[in-house]
Amino acid sequence: MKCCFKFFALFSALALLITSVGCKDSYQNAIIYYELPERPFTLDAQTASTDSELSIVKNIYEGLLRKNSSGAVVCGAAKSFEKNGLKYTFKLRENAVWSNKEPLTAADFVFGLRRAVTPVTAAPYASRLFAVKNAQDIYNGKKSADTLGISAPDEHTVVIELAYDDPGFEESLTTSVAMPCNEKFFNESGGKYGLTLDTVISCGSYRLGRWNDGEDSFGIRLYSFDNYKGTFKAKNAAVYITRAKDKTPYERLLDNNVDITFIDSALSKGAESAGLKITDYQNICWVMTMDNSLSENLRKSLALLIGEQVYSADLKPGYSAAASLFPGVISGEKTSAGMLSYNYDGAKALYSAELKNLPDKKFPSDIKLYFYDDGNIKSIITDIVGHWQNKLGAFINIETASSAEKLTPQLKNRDLPISVFPIRADSKSLSEFAEKFGISAKGKTPDAVQAELLRGTHIIPLLFQNTTVAYSSALSDVYTVPGDGYIDFSFIVKTEK
Repeated sequence: MKCCFKFFALFSALALLITSVGCKDSYQNAIIYYELPERPFTLDAQTASTDSELSIVKNIYEGLLRKNSSGAVVCGAAKSFEKNGLKYTFKLRENAVWSNKEPLTAADFVFGLRRAVTPVTAAPYASRLFAVKNAQDIYNGKKSADTLGISAPDEHTVVIELAYDDPGFEESLTTSVAMPCNEKFFNESGGKYGLTLDTVISCGSYRLGRWNDGEDSFGIRLYSFDNYKGTFKAKNAAVYITRAKDKTPYERLLDNNVDITFIDSALSKGAESAGLKITDYQNICWVMTMDNSLSENLRKSLALLIGEQVYSADLKPGYSAAASLFPGVISGEKTSAGMLSYNYDGAKALYSAELKNLPDKKFPSDIKLYFYDDGNIKSIITDIVGHWQNKLGAFINIETASSAEKLTPQLKNRDLPISVFPIRADSKSLSEFAEKFGISAKGKTPDAVQAELLRGTHIIPLLFQNTTVAYSSALSDVYTVPGDGYIDFSFIVKTEK
């Protein structure tokens, strides 16, 4: 009996060992299935701009610095760095390589950052590097790229000189615009760098292994980069990326066809009820703009009749009345500077007085409100316009725009009578957000920036909206960062069920 027990114990131990090994293999060999919110146009790190593009770029490149799973900025391609006054010195890992097996060198960072601030590149996030000496002058065409405050004393040393101290500069070095670029490979790409499988090389946790962008079929595959020797070795074998025509990302997630995706924030409660996990970031502000075809008093009278009480019944999950111009991810305390509170009596008095100055003593009949319809906002717009009509007798027709991009120039031009569209914070930087409105926030408090933008009632904050990442309960260690692609796949562990 004793021998049988020993045999059984030995058998159980072996079975446990085999099971453990199998579990280890299963997650290390796991494939993560990711549904893109839209098809990427480019995987050029300096020019990538959409969530789809940035999420891939984030995983196939590695900058001097990187964020760990706690969100702290740590070394990436650099093995160490020091800051002395306005000068940074980075020492690169000697074993860092590109996916074409060429060494990753300091020259790749010099070329990448110079290219990022060169006007012809039109990098959407070039301003993140403006603290570097001469960067802004280069971007504005006043100086040549070789005057940028970056140098490579040797193959494994990068020196960056700043023009002024920027508390967010180290975080900026973790983002897409600061990724390295191999000059020889770039030149050999013949103007197609980042646009095809053959014109992309990787140096991050993953390498690009497939990019099929046919009309009827789409697929991108990222494979764990075997020659990557840094701290962030992928915990899974691959990421298979799809973009379906026949179903939404949310439907694909519910059907277990994908593991992780972005979903409409209005679906977040339903996703949780279905057993999915979600991560929300309040990073979008829907704004209304009004131009000078409406007098300031008319603009203000309409603005005073906008408030949560007007459209609360139609607020979807993931949306809330804007308490300021700056959504939650923007750093700094929230401010009420320049915000108007709902005031019917004040609105009626201003409106009635202004009608006396208008032809025929009535609101202009040719005024239209143009808005981008994301599928959730039309009812809100209808509530607001209906309220203006009921309370003031102001009849305003509404018209949809096919894309938000067609309306966003209104932040600077304001040449449409009334328009409504979303503005996204791509980082927690107040300065970067203010740039979208055509002003500088340098040296200004959030109160001062908002008061300046809301003065004259040309801009009215309406709603905050979340960006929502949803994923299967089979995934753990999902780490997301607002903006810049959100998802670092290298941390994710997938357990088959």
